[in-house]
Amino acid sequence: MAAPARFLFDKDFAAPPVPPKPVEVVPERPTIDLELHLAEKAAAEARGREAGLAAGRIEGRQSAEVRAAERLAEEAAVLVASARALLAALDADRTALEKQAIDLALAAARKLSAGLIDREPTAAIRAVLAECLGPLRKAPHMVLRLAPEHAEQIRAEVDRIARENGFDGRIVILGEPDVRRGDCRIEWADGGIIRDGAALEAAVDDAVARYFAARDAAAAAENGGRT
Repeated sequence: MAAPARFLFDKDFAAPPVPPKPVEVVPERPTIDLELHLAEKAAAEARGREAGLAAGRIEGRQSAEVRAAERLAEEAAVLVASARALLAALDADRTALEKQAIDLALAAARKLSAGLIDREPTAAIRAVLAECLGPLRKAPHMVLRLAPEHAEQIRAEVDRIARENGFDGRIVILGEPDVRRGDCRIEWADGGIIRDGAALEAAVDDAVARYFAARDAAAAAENGGRT
């Protein structure tokens, strides 16, 4: 027979019950088979190496493309600079050839003109006089100034030209020492005309100089726009 339980008078039955102490639960650690773990580790390392190699190949290809593009740009810039230098040299050579050709043409023209004046010293004077007499046939008189050695030589020609152009006025022929051979000055009451070979040559030289100056300015502006 079991012994009767003792009645404990010091126990307070009105006090709330004491909760039980929590029991610490230790989670179960997951485990994996060692061979499977090693296999998965090797596979993960292989995937990592492959990803790294792939990234390296992409980066290397991109770097190579960038370097190739940079080299291509540098070579293109060199070609452009070479082309510009070649074009500038060709322009300079062409301009030089044009200047030489014009100088040669002018020299030939001067020599030919001098030769014609030597052969026919009054031909240009007769042409200028005939050109004036037509519109001025009503003028009362006219003065023709030319080199002294041509004054008597041209007198008969002047009378003929006046008749052919219907000029009834008087033409005075004066030999002037300051007038060069082949040149003349024709004067009438309210005007006059001059044939001056030296002034004509200077005007031609000035026109040629202005032409090439305009060419050089246009070339300089074009080169400045390119740079």
